[in-house]
Amino acid sequence: MNLQVLTLRRGAEECVACFSSMHEAELQSYADAVESFLSAAELAVFAGLRFAQKKQAFLLGRLAAKQALGALLEEADWRLIDIRSGIFGQPLVRHARLACAEVTVSHSHGLAVALAYPGEWPMGIDLETVSAASAPTVLDALQASAAEQAWLASGAIDPAAACGVLWSAREALGKSMKIGLNCPPGVLSLNHIERHGAAGWGARYTNFPQSRCVSQVDSGRVLSMAMPGEVDVTPWPPPLPPPSPCSG
Repeated sequence: MNLQVLTLRRGAEECVACFSSMHEAELQSYADAVESFLSAAELAVFAGLRFAQKKQAFLLGRLAAKQALGALLEEADWRLIDIRSGIFGQPLVRHARLACAEVTVSHSHGLAVALAYPGEWPMGIDLETVSAASAPTVLDALQASAAEQAWLASGAIDPAAACGVLWSAREALGKSMKIGLNCPPGVLSLNHIERHGAAGWGARYTNFPQSRCVSQVDSGRVLSMAMPGEVDVTPWPPPLPPPSPCSG
């Protein structure tokens, strides 16, 4: 597992968020000891999952989320951090010392990522795997804005990676607002798309100008983070391992 402490700044305000990632190659050492890190409610959910892929995704997400939350809450016993699901699938955190901490989780092709953050600073992350085969389907579903269409036509980025950026940016904002993608994808479109670092992109949201997104394309993956527009995050981005060839 990888843990990185991020600093969030907005003017004179400053606070900490914690980013965590968990790869499927690390899972076996935890899979045989789920009682050591899952709460009683989480154990019941896990026991009810019928398929191995669902069980793996559940454990990867919980481990990434608990590592991030454990660092933010300074809680060594992860069983005391209870993560449940809201009606839109959003994670709901329960902990005895919980002031206003929240977590956002995503996973794709054998890797789970999580960001634990202060609830006063609404944030969301999404992880996607770049796929040339699925890019045309994704592009049709995006309901791309004029600014996005111009960016795609500019040739500034590989089309498959571009689709990953646009889709993950939508997912990230939906998570920050606790609605997921329960709205037309075009509502969450981007504008003012610009370079952000060596392999990254930054943008504002067309219909939510108070929010912005940073996306990083790395090792065949796209990681996007949505946040309030005046917030700066350092360091960014965290390193990501490439997708496993056999992952689904």
